[in-house]
Amino acid sequence: MPHRKVFISILGTSNYGSCQYTQGDFISSETHFIQEATLEFLNVKETWTAQDIAYIFLTPTARTSNWQEKTLNWKKEEKGYRGLEPILEEMKLPCPIETVDITEDGDEQGLWSVFQTIYDKLQEGDELYIDITHSFRYLPMLLLVLCNYAKFLKQTKVVHISYGNYEPNETVNPLVDLMPLVEVQNWTLAASDFLRNGRTSSFAELVSERIQPILKATRGQDEDARALRQFINRLEPLSQSLTTVRGKMIIDGVIFRDLNDSAQNLGNTLIPAMAPLIDKIKDSFSGFAPTANIKNGFEAARWCYDKQLYQQSITILQETLKGYTAAQAGYPCDEKLYQDLAGTAYNIAFNKRPESEWKLGEKNNDQDDFNRRKVIVKRMLSLPLVQELSGLYDEIAQLRNDFNHAGIRPNPINDIPTQIKRKMDCFFQVLENDKPIPAPPLFLNLSNHSSDKWSKAQLDAARAYGEVVDMPFPVIDPGATTEEIHRLAEEYADRITSSYLGRDLMTVHLMGEMTFTFRLVTLLHARGVRCVASTTQRKTSELEGSKKESIFEFQAFREY
Repeated sequence: MPHRKVFISILGTSNYGSCQYTQGDFISSETHFIQEATLEFLNVKETWTAQDIAYIFLTPTARTSNWQEKTLNWKKEEKGYRGLEPILEEMKLPCPIETVDITEDGDEQGLWSVFQTIYDKLQEGDELYIDITHSFRYLPMLLLVLCNYAKFLKQTKVVHISYGNYEPNETVNPLVDLMPLVEVQNWTLAASDFLRNGRTSSFAELVSERIQPILKATRGQDEDARALRQFINRLEPLSQSLTTVRGKMIIDGVIFRDLNDSAQNLGNTLIPAMAPLIDKIKDSFSGFAPTANIKNGFEAARWCYDKQLYQQSITILQETLKGYTAAQAGYPCDEKLYQDLAGTAYNIAFNKRPESEWKLGEKNNDQDDFNRRKVIVKRMLSLPLVQELSGLYDEIAQLRNDFNHAGIRPNPINDIPTQIKRKMDCFFQVLENDKPIPAPPLFLNLSNHSSDKWSKAQLDAARAYGEVVDMPFPVIDPGATTEEIHRLAEEYADRITSSYLGRDLMTVHLMGEMTFTFRLVTLLHARGVRCVASTTQRKTSELEGSKKESIFEFQAFREY
């Protein structure tokens, strides 16, 4: 069943002169009463039904002076004055017209009496058409406040609100559309809702109610409406990414770039007063980078805390700290392996756990996997950040765990928001003094087999040491002298160390002609560069015709 259309007007007490009211192409009949003109403008006679209703609110004075027919003394002559009642009867409207008595007392008690009287007439989901022309003193504000009140409690909606700008000496007067003021109020409330708690549902409703009809009427050609819809449509996934802690999307930065791009298209807004609201929303994301940046996660933690999204705040703070630590050590910040090992590094540092007690999540007690993980953890433990923040990391982890278990544990933490704020303040103080992220560690493959031909196991093992880069093994002349081999090795040692300056941790995988390999390993060791060889296991299978096939399966990297 469709919702009721409800006309609301408060009848005044003055003797109004006759005129016509106009808005756009519309011009009303000549009338003393704005109510008649407004009902004509709304096309009530043709489009409303018996389920709809028009309420005329009357003070005692208004009832006798303007509702009923009466006789006026005009320049010592009696003259008939038709009230609004017979005029509305002659209009033969399809909907009922109901008069409602209200007090004319101007004190606070009278104000609340009028408020309650009007509110009681509204039903769930009513569509409101309001005339405020004769709403004297506080009544215009009362009606605006009441509309928001009823919207919240009864899901009503203001469809039309207008004011007849009557001038005594004018025969034609404007019927002023006040809906832009209501829209500013609606957009302001939606912006406030978003800035306070990060929700975009109010914006989505406004797009549906206000923007979609404009685009439908213009077949999508209204550029301002289209730009505003795009901005809101991009705000929604951004908000969801933050409120549901989608770490990869936040760190990636594309959602912030897209919002910035759509904001550039907002040349003009539908209502001029909306521009500062849009700017306020854009400014709320000014701390986020529009490109991939691990620190977006920290900014998200602050953003969530400001919106009182405390669980989201502490969750993304801990996860970003692990990712940031991995990045500081030169590893991918958004891969689970390195995030898990960063958390392990913090636990080892906090508990001062000896290496003999390390548990690094290796698969099935695989010693090679353990060794690979140990290289990564040791790299992380060498960071001043891990040593300095290990205690704070443990407190953050405990706080998050308490939150996720609803405090149903021994010694639950009290005053969660204050605790989160303290942890964040301490963390950001350390972060501001932290050094820039160094170049990632390097794993240089100097062999006759490029890394793109390696098995997954060998490639994973190499990546545990750092970024994998290939350098072709030189062609060694079998007739070369020892001096020539030494010169070639020195040339390669210089090339390796000079090409990768700034890599404070480098491992060279060296496999090839033995005399050159031995000499180069000696030179690189002297320069503090770690060198490894790959170990394999021969697997032989019998083929037809008494033939055999041998496959060398990678096992591990071993230091020289």
